[in-house]
This record gives sequence, C-alpha cells and structure tokens, in this order.
Amino acid sequence: MIAYHFTSSEFALKALRDRRLKIARISELNDPFEFCAADFSDTDTRAKLETFRNKVNEKYGVICFCENYHDPVLWSHYADGHHGVALVFDIPDDMAIRIDYQPERLRLDVNGAIQRGSFTESDLTQLISTKFSSWSYEKEIRMMCHLNDHFCQIDAKGKKVYFESLSLESYGVDALKLIGLIRGVRCDLNPADITSELLAVDTLPVQDARLDLPSFQIITGETYPVSGVRSFSACCFRV
Repeated sequence: MIAYHFTSSEFALKALRDRRLKIARISELNDPFEFCAADFSDTDTRAKLETFRNKVNEKYGVICFCENYHDPVLWSHYADGHHGVALVFDIPDDMAIRIDYQPERLRLDVNGAIQRGSFTESDLTQLISTKFSSWSYEKEIRMMCHLNDHFCQIDAKGKKVYFESLSLESYGVDALKLIGLIRGVRCDLNPADITSELLAVDTLPVQDARLDLPSFQIITGETYPVSGVRSFSACCFRV
C-alpha cells in the first residue's frame, strides 16, 4: 500500500540521515479522544479505561500516514504550512490500519474487557482505528508498533523515544520502504540538501508539489532522481 507521511523539512532530513521514523505515542496524538472512542458514561468505567489506556500507551505506538497527498489542509496542518514534505512509503497491507470515521462513539463492552484484564485484538484495533467523523479529511492510515520491538533513545528531557527503521531498497527487510519524497509548494529544501543525507548507494525519486489551477487540490510535477553522497560510516543517530 502506498501511503504518505507529512512532516517538516527538518524531520524529513533526520529520517533520511538516520533511516528511521519516530513512532508516536498514543498520549502524544493530537486528538484527545484517542483510544477513548467507546461509549461510556459512568465515572468508574471511565477511570478504568483511562488506566488501561495508560498501560497501552506504554506498550504500543503508531505511525500515521494519509492515503493521498492532494488535500492542501493536510499540508497546512502536518507539513509545516506547506514548507515541509510528504514522505512516500510502501507499507505492508497487513500492517495498514484504516481509520473508521464515526459520528458517534462506538458501543464496546469496556467493563467486561477490563474485568477480563484485557481487550481482544479486535477490540484494540477498533479502539485505535475509530475517530470522530470531522477528522475524515485526513483519510488516515496507521501502522501500530509494539514498542519493545523497536529501537529506543533517551532525548534531552530524559524521555524514551522509539523509532521504526526504514529502507530505500526494495529488497530491504524493514516494513517501511521509502519510495519517494514530495516537496511542499513553499518548501525551500533543495536537491543538494536531500543528497547530503542519502547514502552513496541511494537514489530517491523526488517530486515538487504545485497548486492545481482548476481545483483546490495539490498535484505534483515530473519525478526526478536524487542520489546520495554519504558513506555508511558517516551515519549518525540523533533524537
């Protein structure tokens, strides 16, 4: 499945240099209803679900993508006001979770699950993939990550930060395969900037976003290859 990850130019260059993408913790996502899409009203159940949510937050994280790059609002919200980029990934179909946008909170036996000590895998997927219908413009796709299986670093504030590895080789074993980069219409990232962060064996297809005159959509121009110059020994990993 082809999916698009919007980010700033700064973080895009870090992803290219370090060949990895930061995993978002559930508590860091911008919707306060994350993992709380179930319909519950009593205070006791709400407290139990919050406790369970905190436990899940310690074990799982997500990487968020969009199924297309055409909506200018996506670039405004997630790509530094069109100054950033969209990283183009090919991700395994069986790891892609499509968000289900609903006008009302879903019915789920929260109390029963908490009393059993766990939700089923289906319940977990439903909780992580249900959002309010107003978010539907995002056309979001998520990849859920078990944090214990991923590289972890401690940032300057002493906080654990987890990463998913990515590869630019079609034969690589990493789930994330970077197959392109789209520069936003206001992006001042030039090909030389990209070249300096790629390995000498890498070639990345790059496109420039532009405004579609007949519509309110973002489209792209011709694809041009950008090749790297760095040696593998020059790789450095920073949070």
